[in-house]
Amino acid sequence: MKALVEIKGLSVFHRHSKQEILKDISLTINKGEIVALVGASGSGKSLLAEAIFHILPSTMDYMGKMLLQNHRIEQSMNGKKIVLVPQSVNALDPLMKIGKQIQLFSHDVNRIKRILNQLQLTDNVMSKYPFQLSGGQARRILVATALISNASFIVADEPTPGLDEQARHEMLQLLKSIQSDDRALLMITHDFQAAQEIADKIAVLYQGEIVEVVNKIAFDKEGSKLVHPYTKALWKALPENYFSIKGTSYANS
Repeated sequence: MKALVEIKGLSVFHRHSKQEILKDISLTINKGEIVALVGASGSGKSLLAEAIFHILPSTMDYMGKMLLQNHRIEQSMNGKKIVLVPQSVNALDPLMKIGKQIQLFSHDVNRIKRILNQLQLTDNVMSKYPFQLSGGQARRILVATALISNASFIVADEPTPGLDEQARHEMLQLLKSIQSDDRALLMITHDFQAAQEIADKIAVLYQGEIVEVVNKIAFDKEGSKLVHPYTKALWKALPENYFSIKGTSYANS
């Protein structure tokens, strides 16, 4: 498979103290792949998205390479070649009708109509403001912007927290629908089961470092192909393994 996105030796740090939050992150995402980045809350997952889109807090900076089809990822690519599906529906502009917000990504009326129908959204949603939408509709609009755009790389940051089981399933299916031969998706999540459901590969983030990148089938059966203790602990914590994490040490042996 051909690499679409390559992240090489990326470190994110505080400008003044130089303290690293993310350390030497390297990750390759191929065309047509869905890759999940999993880790505990506060492990720095969302910082990776902020670095990719050049929207880090002003107190932070980064070093390393981030490439899209061998070209350096620039902030000018945001919304065009790369699209972020943010965590919160508050990312929608409360003072702008949905139609205007969608048209920031495409003016192709037929394309917009087709994708809205695919997401079970009626045309009248275009004339509404965000506060007039249900939570599920607002989340689907965020995904719609990614589908409607011509972006080849989509990052979905924590797309499932707070959703009931039905809404969660629908969200994962929407994200899965993004997958195509010339696109790739990075899903940033602490919902390990969601990662298992739709990802091709799972990258495990622990204490600011990617400690393992494995095909999701490595989490089947006994998990014998897993290497790092933290990854093994994630496998043991799965419901089918009876949440067996007692006595597990995450330190590298």
